[in-house]
Amino acid sequence: MRRKKKLLTMVLCAALTAGILTGCGSTGRSTEPEGSPEIGSTQESTAGEEANAAQEESTAEHIEITMAVWNIEKAFSDANDKVLQEIQEKLNITLTPVNISWDDYTEKIQLWAASDSLPDIFVGDIRTTSNFYTWATQGLLKEIPQDFSKYPNLSAYMDSPELNTCQVDGKTYCIFRQTFGEQSATARNTCIAYRWDLAQKAGITKEPENWDEFREMIQAIIMADPDNNNVQGATALGYDRLVGAVLPYSLSLGCAEGTSFYWSDKGDGTYIPSYFAGETLGANALPALQLLRDMYEEGTIEKDIALTTTTQAHEKFLNGQSAAIIVDGFGGAYDDTGAYWQEVYGRDFFEDVKSLDIMPDINGQPAYPIADYAWSESFINASVDDEKLDRILQLYDYLLSDEGAFLGTYGYEGETFEFDENGAVRLHEGVLPSEVYPSTDVFSILVRWNPNTYDKRFPAGSIAPNECTKADNRRQEEARNFEIPEYDYAYTTAFISLGNGFSLNVKDDLLNIATGTKPVEDMWNEIIEGYKAKGLEDVIQQVNASVQK
Repeated sequence: MRRKKKLLTMVLCAALTAGILTGCGSTGRSTEPEGSPEIGSTQESTAGEEANAAQEESTAEHIEITMAVWNIEKAFSDANDKVLQEIQEKLNITLTPVNISWDDYTEKIQLWAASDSLPDIFVGDIRTTSNFYTWATQGLLKEIPQDFSKYPNLSAYMDSPELNTCQVDGKTYCIFRQTFGEQSATARNTCIAYRWDLAQKAGITKEPENWDEFREMIQAIIMADPDNNNVQGATALGYDRLVGAVLPYSLSLGCAEGTSFYWSDKGDGTYIPSYFAGETLGANALPALQLLRDMYEEGTIEKDIALTTTTQAHEKFLNGQSAAIIVDGFGGAYDDTGAYWQEVYGRDFFEDVKSLDIMPDINGQPAYPIADYAWSESFINASVDDEKLDRILQLYDYLLSDEGAFLGTYGYEGETFEFDENGAVRLHEGVLPSEVYPSTDVFSILVRWNPNTYDKRFPAGSIAPNECTKADNRRQEEARNFEIPEYDYAYTTAFISLGNGFSLNVKDDLLNIATGTKPVEDMWNEIIEGYKAKGLEDVIQQVNASVQK
């Protein structure tokens, strides 16, 4: 469900995110649009003809490829799915599903890695964890070749700053799945939707514009319990959403965890992880951590947030048992709640539900979580031989081509979509491509998380209502006007190349502080000492020495 919701949200922001990779501050990322050729250009056409000729020579033998992608079993369950049939026949492959869900994918992949039984292809958000380095150096992950001359679309796609995050010791071990086309788009990804109807019944007349007003509104709803549902505070699609929702209150650069976190100048030319920024180590995080604890203790954040599943969160919000929900974009709130609102309440979703704009930080300035342009990635099992590797890369190259991207995302022109007079996609009203061709639920996001980022024609039509788009657009437009704190991605790259197993576990740190009983500052200092015991100070010294060298 999380995949579907996030995809729907990303589909809506095509006009804003397509084809732009914008840097920020002193990031070391490109600040100019990528120089990829226009879709359908002579350059792509020539490259495509050469690739097709090479493909015909290299697909003679039929190959079975096992794939673990979220809910792939359901997506590949229709034997009459023409999209699945065409892609398999074109590449002379059989794609065998190995199912993972949003609730179990992390555990399953870790179990497969431990038992040396990984599927040929699997997806996840692993490259930002210490497992990435460990599995790469242990020989569990297939090295992706540096030479992409046989795969022109994949070559253009991998020519990105995100490539650095896919490498260990200068070798590439995964294919990033692009989500955003510019930094401001990451503001779309954390949305707090709330029950405005319950707020009004509780006597609230003004929509909240800051954290104090939000807390007052949620407390009023809980106290009044207007629908007698024992309504609680904000739920979330996983407690990790607390990071992007609350930490920007005083530390927008500290939201990235694992190994791909950001580094900031502490004021003397020495760079430290942004998570620990401040006059003293970690000082900048304290206001956000205290806010988090306060909201949890008073019930503005529900007490069961650590145990609530994605399905339960949606049900609580839909049934009026949660006053708010932290989701991946306003479209994410609509997808699994708004779609049923009329049936449950007899009213329009947007009469009852509003979403917060970007919340101001401790200084009154808008702040949102700074994140990478690609939150997850694809991996290939190291046991795959060169012939199967070639076929897998052909599949990825095809799904990045003009033909493959439209087929894998929207199906067939005339059946699920049309092109308008400007060449933009117009979906048939009331019909999702995945309802007709279930495999598009996988093909649309196998390579890119957001298929809209490469072509401005993806799509002019929308799946979720315009109100969702407007709310997400509003957050992104506001984010464009916000000056991002400076950081230098060269230090992140240098740290990843160390491969020493050190990583940040931000979401669990925040959960522990939220639910803890000791003073916040004491707990935060204990957490910092724990990171020191794991080598934080040595890491800082080594990374600075590496970059300065």
